[in-house]
Amino acid sequence: MEASIYSLCNNLPFKTQPSPVNLGFLSAISDSKPLYLTSSVGHFQHASLGAPWRPSKVRYRPVYSSSTIDRPGTEAVDVRPVNPVYVPTPSNRDLRTPHSGYHFDGSTRKFFEGWYFKVSIPERKQSFCFMYTVENPAFRKKLGALEVAQHGPRFTGVGAQILGADDKYICQYSEESESFWGSRHELILGNTFVAREQLKPPYKEVPPQEFNSRVLEGFQVNPLWHQGFIRDDGRSNYVETVKTAHWEYSTLPIYGWGDVGSKQKATAGWLAAFPVFEPHWQICMAGGLSTGWIELDGERFEFQNAPSYSEKNWGGGFPRKWFWVQCNVFEGASGEVALTAAGGLRTTTWTD
Repeated sequence: MEASIYSLCNNLPFKTQPSPVNLGFLSAISDSKPLYLTSSVGHFQHASLGAPWRPSKVRYRPVYSSSTIDRPGTEAVDVRPVNPVYVPTPSNRDLRTPHSGYHFDGSTRKFFEGWYFKVSIPERKQSFCFMYTVENPAFRKKLGALEVAQHGPRFTGVGAQILGADDKYICQYSEESESFWGSRHELILGNTFVAREQLKPPYKEVPPQEFNSRVLEGFQVNPLWHQGFIRDDGRSNYVETVKTAHWEYSTLPIYGWGDVGSKQKATAGWLAAFPVFEPHWQICMAGGLSTGWIELDGERFEFQNAPSYSEKNWGGGFPRKWFWVQCNVFEGASGEVALTAAGGLRTTTWTD
């Protein structure tokens, strides 16, 4: 099957500091006053940004070996691939929020941790949502009869899901978590579903080339880099699925959760310190700019400076009922806006 590419490239200038960049909204940024985002448990503000954003050019193209495509009566189309640049995660990152690290404490209590990363493509009105979860990692494999008798039934394992363009979906899940790893202090995690023959899977962040040489199916992600390859396992017959997904992109974080240039904050404040308020929730990056490519069944989407976002949950269980809304791309917005709202009915010992 011929692979296809959607290329989204613009000339948005950006520096290593957050101040001159915007998140790619569809109108120019107002330079008249700052924007304030508030919530009941935390807030951040930032100075206004003066550089207008120019909508990027969007084009669909099949893969060709040459660098341009010439068609009679049309302009030549540049088909050079977008090449994201990997940078190792620094040890003292300015925008690192509280609770960025992996929370598992080694106990056998019920526990899950989940992560959500999103890249939006405003010009095509499409988004790619990456969702990862680890369930009851104290049990690295499916529970046996004796363990069920001792601890009760438990879901175990690691899952990777992507909800992509046109709501196409893919899910790969393993009941084993032996090859999952996460940093205790930073938003760095990964998992190997299938290692390459006779090679050991990585258990920490590694350069992209090393990851590709050791991992056949799996993922690794940190605040600045995200890559992986997964294969749908056929469990989701109620939705349109794709068979494979492959991706590599870099991210420039612009906003964490707190004032830029100041100490970042816990999204729920002091409430995040108490198990009774589980599951906990942390917005890790309210806004960033991502560059790279995502491929679903050979159909490639390339992007430069695409709006991106990340958050996470962790605790003894998910709410019995919940709602959640997140968006950081608004048509006609006169500034940078990131909206996230959530609520739920928690599962607690005195309400069960």
